[in-house]
Amino acid sequence: MTVYKRLAASILVVLGAFGSAHAQVGPNIEELAKELANPGAANATMNFKLEHRSFDGTLPGADDQSSTTLTFQPVLPFVLGNGNNLIFRPAFSYVWDQAQPTVGGFNSVNSFGDIPFDLLYSWSDSGWTFGAGVVGAIPTGTDASSDNWLLGPSALAVRTADWGVWGLFPFHNWKVAGDGPATSITSLQYFLFYGLGNGWLIGTGPTMTYNWNAPSGDEWTVPVQLAVSKTTGIGGRVVKLNLSAEKNVVTPDPFSEDWTYTLTVSPVVKNPLQPNPPTPVDAATRARVLAPLKF
Repeated sequence: MTVYKRLAASILVVLGAFGSAHAQVGPNIEELAKELANPGAANATMNFKLEHRSFDGTLPGADDQSSTTLTFQPVLPFVLGNGNNLIFRPAFSYVWDQAQPTVGGFNSVNSFGDIPFDLLYSWSDSGWTFGAGVVGAIPTGTDASSDNWLLGPSALAVRTADWGVWGLFPFHNWKVAGDGPATSITSLQYFLFYGLGNGWLIGTGPTMTYNWNAPSGDEWTVPVQLAVSKTTGIGGRVVKLNLSAEKNVVTPDPFSEDWTYTLTVSPVVKNPLQPNPPTPVDAATRARVLAPLKF
């Protein structure tokens, strides 16, 4: 089965789940959907993401390249005694057919990737969620690794309204160690999701980047994205299902990602690393941490 057939089959399964799970939706589904779109909210999830990318550029054969990546990213929020959150998000990925430019063309690599992570301290105030933290990446030393240790600051501002949720998540990665090339990349994730009712959200959430070490004219990567998600109950468990298509409209000229199609399945779970939140957390927050959300 080709990559496209696998991706199409996965999409059909998810769309089927969208329809079959409709009757299991609880009365608080709208608030849950908005919370799960907020990177600073205290919901533990296990995210399974399948991405298929096409490439483009001025290098010969660039537009013939494509790759598929499977990523597992647990979101582990720790509720603190003051009611604020400390959220840890590592990501573990495996890539098939990753194209690497060479003198004679391209090499194709199947390999585990580096391990990016972010650690965010977040708090809420008058409908806003704010956060500050660090991001980075741990090299794995594989064929797809950058061979760099990365680290830098991050910030978060999210506004939740009756109609949906929007916000900004800027961050920066510097090379702090390793044998790879110099790295200094500023990124900005901007997101806006509108609630359609019954746990559906439609909107956008891409990440633009500026590479400070790139040649002149190749610094920016700017994507546009359309995403649709459904928060629902499957087998009594709260699950977020997300589909998106993303196009890079500004890219480095020689070789860069063109289109990215993504399917994400995110069950809401109990954080196994925080069996008992500290007091004096309120009763509702304590109950949420002690058990996964269910319908």
